[in-house]
Amino acid sequence: MEQDKNPCEDRETRAVLAHASAPQLAPGAMDRLMARIATEPQQAEVIPFAPRPRATFWRYAAAAPLAASLALGVWLGANGKMDFVMPSAVTGGLALNDEAPVDDLGGVGDAYAEEGLT
Repeated sequence: MEQDKNPCEDRETRAVLAHASAPQLAPGAMDRLMARIATEPQQAEVIPFAPRPRATFWRYAAAAPLAASLALGVWLGANGKMDFVMPSAVTGGLALNDEAPVDDLGGVGDAYAEEGLT
């Protein structure tokens, strides 16, 4: 992916970096670091990563019921054969965007009606 070049951001970044200073290492810091690394115990054994086992037929076969369930759900929903099971908020006037009465699924409409806050 190509980076977007923004000259304004480039100028701002250069201005901020101009105020930064290079860190000064204490004398002999690199020598002390290398000496400490040399004294640490080193692991000689390298353990390679085991390759991932290839997917078998049964791993893919486990997804077949899920795919069948999805296809059956889409077919039943598109056919309209199961609309009697669903509330009218999903299949009725609200879904069709008309002014038909809609079931109040949560009872919120009754609470507003009691308070007169319709």
